[in-house]
Amino acid sequence: MNKFNPEILKHGYLIVPKMMLQKLNDASDCRDGDFEAFLKMLMKVNYTDMKIDTGTNKGLACGRGESLYSYRDWSKVFGWSLGRTFRFIRKLKKDGLIEVIAHRESRSILHIRIAEYDHWTGTPAACKGGGKAGEERFKRFWDEYHRITLLPKENIGKAQREWKKLAEKEQILAIERIEEYYYHLADTQFTLRACNYLSNKAYLNEYDN
Repeated sequence: MNKFNPEILKHGYLIVPKMMLQKLNDASDCRDGDFEAFLKMLMKVNYTDMKIDTGTNKGLACGRGESLYSYRDWSKVFGWSLGRTFRFIRKLKKDGLIEVIAHRESRSILHIRIAEYDHWTGTPAACKGGGKAGEERFKRFWDEYHRITLLPKENIGKAQREWKKLAEKEQILAIERIEEYYYHLADTQFTLRACNYLSNKAYLNEYDN
């Protein structure tokens, strides 16, 4: 028997909830290979925030737990047809296991985010910018964002969920860069709602001037 190699533990963990295993096992529309495909997706998404080039789109922000793989890329990962891959990703979105992030600059981009990614990797909740201090920062963000953009205060629940996914440094950056984001909009009618500003990580946008 081969000796256990402790080096494999340095590449992180995946935690699979029993309830999800049961749900997939009981689901009437679950096909053989779906669960394995989702595990492959968990292993392929980013483990840290980064900038990615996709064709003519340069330096797109792709956060931790996210991916800019195309449907064709995923079909190769899963070893499936494009049709089955498309239906599978659509089902994951419907079941709330992933989110699909829209990009105004290109509708052809497939940008997915694993919902509650840190729960899958065992990252402690304390690493996030939660608690009373996080709530106070959110209130400051919420008021400041709508003061600058003049948008109506809508979808606060979604904005709060996105806020809790951010580390403290990201929360502070999201507040500090509201004005810069708004100033660089070519047309303010395309101003993102607060929840989308957070989910799209628009505070990480880079500008020439």
